[in-house]
Amino acid sequence: MKTVCIMGGGLGGLMTGALLAKEGYRVTVLEKNRIIGGGLQSFRRGPYTFDTGMHVFGGMGTDGQVRRICRHLGIENRLEIEPCYDTLMDAKNGLRVTLPFGRKAWTYKWSRCLKPVMPNVNISQEISDYLDKLYDIARQEPLYSLLPTTDDYTLPDTSLTAKHLMDDSISNTLLRTAVAYLSLFYGGREDSPALLHALISCAHIDGTYTFRNGSVGFAKLLADVIKASGGEVRCGEEVTAIKTDGRSVAAVYTTAGCYTADHYINDMPIARLLELMPTDAFSPAFRHRIESVPYSMSAMTLFIGLKPRTLCYNREAYFSGLTTMNPWQADRCNEADWPNMVFALPSEDKENPGFANTITAICPMSYEYVRQWEDSRTGKRPEKYYRWKKRMTQQALRLIEPIGFEVPLKDAIAFIDAGTPLTIRDYYGTPGGAMYGIHRSSDNPLQSSLSPHTRLSNLLLTGQDVNFHGMVGTSLTAILTAEALVGRNVIVDQINKE
Repeated sequence: MKTVCIMGGGLGGLMTGALLAKEGYRVTVLEKNRIIGGGLQSFRRGPYTFDTGMHVFGGMGTDGQVRRICRHLGIENRLEIEPCYDTLMDAKNGLRVTLPFGRKAWTYKWSRCLKPVMPNVNISQEISDYLDKLYDIARQEPLYSLLPTTDDYTLPDTSLTAKHLMDDSISNTLLRTAVAYLSLFYGGREDSPALLHALISCAHIDGTYTFRNGSVGFAKLLADVIKASGGEVRCGEEVTAIKTDGRSVAAVYTTAGCYTADHYINDMPIARLLELMPTDAFSPAFRHRIESVPYSMSAMTLFIGLKPRTLCYNREAYFSGLTTMNPWQADRCNEADWPNMVFALPSEDKENPGFANTITAICPMSYEYVRQWEDSRTGKRPEKYYRWKKRMTQQALRLIEPIGFEVPLKDAIAFIDAGTPLTIRDYYGTPGGAMYGIHRSSDNPLQSSLSPHTRLSNLLLTGQDVNFHGMVGTSLTAILTAEALVGRNVIVDQINKE
């Protein structure tokens, strides 16, 4: 039996490991944290459970990409998910729209809600034209539809930016700003490829979901697939060094021991991998490329515990922002004016169905806000940092309050804590606390695009630094990485037969 050692137990590592385990490989996953999952981790604070990431995601509809992969792995019937509906509102004027699933319903709802404030704009036609282009671009990537690639397959064009796609399709500035909220799911910038924007946006328009009992449950399902094939997932084992022998990896060292395998797969941030490798393992040009590559945006996350039976739960994910903001610079504003956009997701209280138990709120934030404390670590930061964090928490609440819960939010809060870009950096190991790994740019696609293959014969890459972002993107990348070992289209063909 071939053996695989995976460094990092985030979604990319676990999904790749599960796919390979199903193909007969004995997989060992090494995770530095006490809990597996990376962005799928959950944690408790008193009576409250919070997810650290993966709050709302696409790809879980009947024919969704992630759903079909889970069906292939035999865990579809054990998924604990529920539909969640995006509700957008302008924090300044109270304009609100709750979006249904599917492009036709999505278009109709936008037109119906915005027509009173945009009487001279053909909203339905503009959004229909935009979605036609969006889905056409998404279909250029066969893996999006889980279709096999052929010998004459060529990579889709990544020179078109998401901003240009939207500017060319939608003439009204206010409408563009509203529709561009989907860029938050991958940290979109002005130079983000339209292909990336299309892949993630279409998956969400087709239907968004959330985890019913915490995202870590999904990580455990993937771990179960690995263990069922004789593999193991070892938590609390941080990789400390990687030994090479010529053009291959010879061994991986952790805080607890040494591991050897036939193949190695990296799910850590690529910058961290290079720190652990001998300097001659990769070329100076490749190292310089990674050192200079930009990373995606970071955020401040509020974890709010609610008093029992105070706020109703209605399966809505709220996006509150200002129509005057630049949607491609959601994290770039003066500190005194921060934030200009917030994503707030309530969770249901299982003891009091119909009421919310927690709210997790994500506000895009520049790493520059916390750079002065970057030499500190979680639990050991200076007092000035905690005073700053308390002040920014209050500023964030001012943008969450206009969402319009049934009672004033301040009267419903029983517990509140917050994580900053430094928190993300320390737990996920991503430079600058990046939420989505390396930033993809149409200006320089070769710099920001990584292949699963490396110059080392038995080392592959997976995770958010490779290919695409988010749950859908990372899951599709896992197929690419796994098929680098088992053969092109082997897994995709099995999924299609199923």
